[in-house]
Amino acid sequence: MKKIGFLSFFFILTISAFGQQFLWSTLSDKEERFVPINNVTREVLEFYDQYELYLDYSGFSKDRFIESFDYGFDDWSWLYDINELTVFALRSNSGRGSIVMVMCISKNNVNTIIFSNNYEPGCILTYSTDREKFSNWFRSLLN
Repeated sequence: MKKIGFLSFFFILTISAFGQQFLWSTLSDKEERFVPINNVTREVLEFYDQYELYLDYSGFSKDRFIESFDYGFDDWSWLYDINELTVFALRSNSGRGSIVMVMCISKNNVNTIIFSNNYEPGCILTYSTDREKFSNWFRSLLN
C-alpha cells in the first residue's frame, strides 16, 4: 500500500509542480470542454489507445481516498462537495512524458485512472485485445 501511496504522491506532485492541462469534465457549467456522461467511456478509450500503460486507483471511498493521498500539499475537501457522478480528465508532464489522470467522483466514492507510457510498478498494459474488457470495467466505475 505504501508503494501505491508513493506513486500517487509522485503523480499528484508532478501535476502540481509541472502544471496541468484541463482536458474535459462532465460539469456543463464549467468553461472547459464539456463531455456528456454518456460519452465518457469513449473519451477514456482514446487515452487507452494512446498510452501503453495505466494505473488503477479505483475503489476508494472519499474518506479513504483522502486518507491515502493527503500528503499535506493539497486540500481534498472539495471532494465532499460533489454528490452526483462527475468525471474529469487532466494532462500533465511528469518530466518523462505526459500522463493523463481521469477521476470519477460520485456521492461516496473516488475512482482514479492514470494513463502513462512510463513503466511504474503496478502499471497495467493497454493491450488492444483487452480494450473491450477495459471498456466494460470502466463503465462499471460510472455506475
